[in-house]
Amino acid sequence: MNEPGRLVAVIRDGAPVALDVDGTSDRRSGTPLGGDSIFYVGSIAKQFVAACVLLLADDGVLDLNDPVRRWIPELPTWGDEVTLSHLAHHTAGLPPPPYFTDGLSAEGVPGYSSADRLARVLAIETLVGPPGAAYAYTNHGYTLLAEVVTRASATPIATLAHDRLFDPLGMDDTWFRDAPDTLPDRAARGHFQATDGAIHVEPAAFHAVGAGGLWTTAADLARWDAASYDAGSIVARLAERGALADGTPIHYGWGVSVRTHRGQPIHSHGGSFPGWASKMVRFPAQRTTVIVLANREDLDVSALAFDTADEVLADALDATAPHADHTFDGVA
Repeated sequence: MNEPGRLVAVIRDGAPVALDVDGTSDRRSGTPLGGDSIFYVGSIAKQFVAACVLLLADDGVLDLNDPVRRWIPELPTWGDEVTLSHLAHHTAGLPPPPYFTDGLSAEGVPGYSSADRLARVLAIETLVGPPGAAYAYTNHGYTLLAEVVTRASATPIATLAHDRLFDPLGMDDTWFRDAPDTLPDRAARGHFQATDGAIHVEPAAFHAVGAGGLWTTAADLARWDAASYDAGSIVARLAERGALADGTPIHYGWGVSVRTHRGQPIHSHGGSFPGWASKMVRFPAQRTTVIVLANREDLDVSALAFDTADEVLADALDATAPHADHTFDGVA
């Protein structure tokens, strides 16, 4: 049968050393997935948004302690208390957005834009807690950060990311999709279960950038991974952990989770979206990264990534030490 599938890549020193691909890119045509297939990666996009913020801070265009309302003045007054750092580290006190809790019809995800996502944040009347008091993951913060990048640089974030991140690293198959453009032939199509119980091909009409919006390949993510070993690079700086207002460190850096797995430090993030799932886990001490990209939503990509890591790094890991699922304080 023409079933959707997944790609598993093992990266060492920024270069792929193992690649396993299975399944079809689109069940309607039966086109197989390939090593060069392009995937939608959901929240893995956040680290690229955070990198753009850091670049503009280095340029002196913005300050990481700027209140977000400096750049988006139409926000409610709570925007005077929330800084860009709060947004990046998920400590802003923003509520989580709804995540298709009632399921999707066969038509798939609505064709929402960045402006639609921003309008939803502008409608938030009050925070659920004071900024800096607690870590609470929410997509709203990165919706705001992407808008800040666009306004502060007077350049769409999709263009800035291309010019300052993707193009310099040779990530030619990576882009922020900020318009409902036709996808290239190598783009894997997502497959989701609708409320009618059937599996459908997701139409990919959505084109919001911030919390997600990134399309990429395993090879391009390997190029991004390679840059993480350049001391002082933007990619390396993403692993600087955030902290609460009282100084308590948290496990979340700049669009990446910074914790441990089986006794070894990791930098990781996943992405989950109707029709797609992704996971990227870097073991910096071993200079090894596992990437799992799927065009189906019923695969536990996180478990597959860590199982793969347990196998390829067996000699370096302590099987008695906590799994990453139990180290969200970042230090266990």
